[in-house]
Amino acid sequence: MTSDPVTLVAALRNVLEDTVRDFSSMPFFVRPMVRGGFERRTGQSLEAWQKLASTLVSQVKPDTTPARVRESHPRLREHLEQLAENYRTAPERAAKGMGMLAGLQRVQETSQRREEAVRALISWLG
Repeated sequence: MTSDPVTLVAALRNVLEDTVRDFSSMPFFVRPMVRGGFERRTGQSLEAWQKLASTLVSQVKPDTTPARVRESHPRLREHLEQLAENYRTAPERAAKGMGMLAGLQRVQETSQRREEAVRALISWLG
């Protein structure tokens, strides 16, 4: 993965947008449970994550240093760790609800891709 901060932050925003689309495609009665679980595991609502990502997109430029981002967002690394862990554990939560359905493979692949994108930003932050 790249070490360009603009690309890394854009990847975070894309991951969150994908998550929103996934949540929206779930049955209406399941969405509140899924959103609540996401918030408990990541420490923030999906909307708060989207707002943070938008803020980062507007602040981070190609010459932005990790130190500057950490200074502006002191708990960002900690929060991103929670988000990455949420994506890492998503397939096992999905397996409980989906069993061995064909969609489980897609959940595993998308979750891994999302976790990797978040961990790349964590790595850049140092």
